[in-house]
Amino acid sequence: MKRSLLIAVSMLALASPALAEWQPDGPIRLWIGYGAGGGTDVQGRTLAKEIEARRGWKVVPENKAGEDGTVMSAQLKSEAPDGQTLGFAITTTYDFAPMNSDNLSPEDFTYITTTAGSQMAVLARADSGWETLEDLQAAAAGGEQIVWANWGTQVEAGAELVARGLDISVNHLRTQGGKGALNALVSMDANVGWGGGVQKPLVEAGVLKILASAEATPVALDPEKPTLKDMGIALNLGYQYIITAPAGLPDEIRDEIGAVVAEILADPESETRQFIEKQYPPAPIVTQGDALREQILATYDTNVEMMKAFAQ
Repeated sequence: MKRSLLIAVSMLALASPALAEWQPDGPIRLWIGYGAGGGTDVQGRTLAKEIEARRGWKVVPENKAGEDGTVMSAQLKSEAPDGQTLGFAITTTYDFAPMNSDNLSPEDFTYITTTAGSQMAVLARADSGWETLEDLQAAAAGGEQIVWANWGTQVEAGAELVARGLDISVNHLRTQGGKGALNALVSMDANVGWGGGVQKPLVEAGVLKILASAEATPVALDPEKPTLKDMGIALNLGYQYIITAPAGLPDEIRDEIGAVVAEILADPESETRQFIEKQYPPAPIVTQGDALREQILATYDTNVEMMKAFAQ
């Protein structure tokens, strides 16, 4: 018994350093699935800098924007699962976008960790005078043309389902990312749109108004506004920011990368955490490993059902 215990302890002692001492064989490429300057880009670049500072790993961010992150993920799936190439996008890149691709599946990726959650909301310009979805509905009924700014297929489908729920017609304007949707609102190319979190400065400055939350709960920026579900529209477009790798990444590498990210997000002094608290309040959201994989696959099934309803 005593000898067996000593052997077990020795094996653990040998195994633990192997996990703690994993080192990438050269620079890690962090492919950001959206364009420069948006919330995904800023968060990804800040996180890359802090991973490098804490572990000494060289992390090189690179934007690969297009098609809800599928341009990036289509390239990522073909890379070696060795921890040298990672993707940073949002969960819809994996639990929604593959439905529109013959070449992608949620099974093509290893899900490492989430970092933050969205503050998904229906937005309008403050000078519209609209405070609620009922105001938007009344404007449409009065003959005002409604142009809805969307940055991808999922949110465009969501906008159409909201319009059907309100019994109004909308024209859809496709933009480049969430920042593009805000720009369309501010420049008056659209009069309603989605915001995932980067709308905070414009809401606080009184330029934009939140009409409703598209999350499961009210958004932190305006907790008095109802959710779409409260309005009788069964729709939740909330998402999370996520780090992924090609399928087949060994668990020890997945867990080591997840561990340094969790360490950064738990530190109140980290720039990444402070950015998340400011842009995507109230705090980071960290789901990792097998639990994250199960979440992605379950949400994918839910989104399939949503698109069936959209197609009817």
